[in-house]
Amino acid sequence: MPRRQLAAALALAAACIAAPLAAGAQTLSERQARDQVAPPRGTDVRVADLPWITSEVRQQIERELADYPYYAALVMSPGDPAATPAGGAIVNFHSPEAATRAALAACNAQRTSGPDCVVVAQVLPRRYQGGRLTLSKAATDALRGDFGRLDSPKALAISPATGAFGFARGDGTRALASCNAKAAEQGAQDCRIVVADQ
Repeated sequence: MPRRQLAAALALAAACIAAPLAAGAQTLSERQARDQVAPPRGTDVRVADLPWITSEVRQQIERELADYPYYAALVMSPGDPAATPAGGAIVNFHSPEAATRAALAACNAQRTSGPDCVVVAQVLPRRYQGGRLTLSKAATDALRGDFGRLDSPKALAISPATGAFGFARGDGTRALASCNAKAAEQGAQDCRIVVADQ
């Protein structure tokens, strides 16, 4: 997909994601965040129940996605792949909903004909349960690693639309700037602080 189309699709996904997240936005302490994020190891690949996914295809998808970092979504436009060559995977987002929205937006922007794209599979942390703080695998590793080693005050910011994140010492200004600079490369500026210790 051309970079301009991907940027437009991600900007659309940002608009769809930002509103519900802003309403429920909450800043947690490092200790609270560590208690809520996914365990450090293991993923589950959840394959959709679609009529054309046989048990053999399901097993192949599970094998192929086993090493993908969470949160990820595999999407495609159903039908003849030669007529509608749209699909792909979006990985390392901060929630399954964000990965799904971004993947569907990118796939549908790429689609030239045929039905809308559908979710084929999601990659989630092992024993995933909603309702808690969700961070990408990379941001979770940073929270447990480099961010944890920083002295307070410190903050961690995420871009729900792109999966970008940034962290730094201070009141959050530098964490937001770092995150937004990374998100801007993908057409978004939606970073918000999710973890802060004063």
